[in-house]
Amino acid sequence: MKHSVTLGLDYWCYHGDMDRFLNRCIHRGIAVYEVKQQDGSISFYTSFFQRHEVEKAFEQARFIKTTGCLGLLLRILRSPRHLLSIGVSIALWYWLSHMVFAIELIGEKQASKQVIQDALTDMNVQVPFYSMDILPLKTELKKRCENDIAWLEIVKEGSRYVIYYTPKEFADVKELGRDELIAQKDGVIAEFDLQHGNKNVQLNDYVHAGDVLVSNVLIDSMNQPEDIYVKGKVYAYTWQDITVTMEDNDLPEAFQFYQLLLEARREVAKELTKEKERIYKENILHFSTDAGTISMTIHYTLFEDITSP
Repeated sequence: MKHSVTLGLDYWCYHGDMDRFLNRCIHRGIAVYEVKQQDGSISFYTSFFQRHEVEKAFEQARFIKTTGCLGLLLRILRSPRHLLSIGVSIALWYWLSHMVFAIELIGEKQASKQVIQDALTDMNVQVPFYSMDILPLKTELKKRCENDIAWLEIVKEGSRYVIYYTPKEFADVKELGRDELIAQKDGVIAEFDLQHGNKNVQLNDYVHAGDVLVSNVLIDSMNQPEDIYVKGKVYAYTWQDITVTMEDNDLPEAFQFYQLLLEARREVAKELTKEKERIYKENILHFSTDAGTISMTIHYTLFEDITSP
């Protein structure tokens, strides 16, 4: 009942006998609400969707109004002024939602910002303006600012364009080369961080120093070799034994052990210079004291880029 009232009910007035009215409602399957009888007149509510059934069952019934959301909607639709207002509102909303009222530039160096602003002025892109396709705008803007801007991106946020940029002097620009990636040491391939190039090996392959890991030649669909750029890294599991020593002293053996262990880790870490490189496994092979000297030998399995010295 509560849901039907919110959606909307038809309000009727009918002159007749109450028993006959109720029997006909039961026979026709008409659900009625708040039935009241006064001076031979019966007032009642029915579902908006049963209007046709009510009109057939009670030809003399007089429709008064529709309540709830449906009633409000029907009254709005009957008024030309309301329809005109709705149409104008929709058109205005659509127009405003496609307008750009501000352009924000985010990046370093005021001079670069001025270059972009001047380029926008030359392109007649001045707020407010109707929203346009971002890709052609970005392409043209990058072309006009290529001498000053290394990277540029345009994002539409609501009614504004946000232009992110990086001046050339702040950019880390790396030119693509055609040098092959060659293994500098033996190892088992663990991971590729490759942007360009043709893989000659797969994960878990055992490779030797001097093997070509990523080639600069690709065989095309016509079985013809094609020169391509190479850029990336190849990570592998490698192995190294580290031996460290120290003079015997009065420290407990556990302290001596950890002193040498930390020294070995410092020694092997000198070769781990890349961001992902790390010690994968650490196996202690030997720890002993001989003639006043304590020595430790550790076998390390390393995860490292084997394409660079």
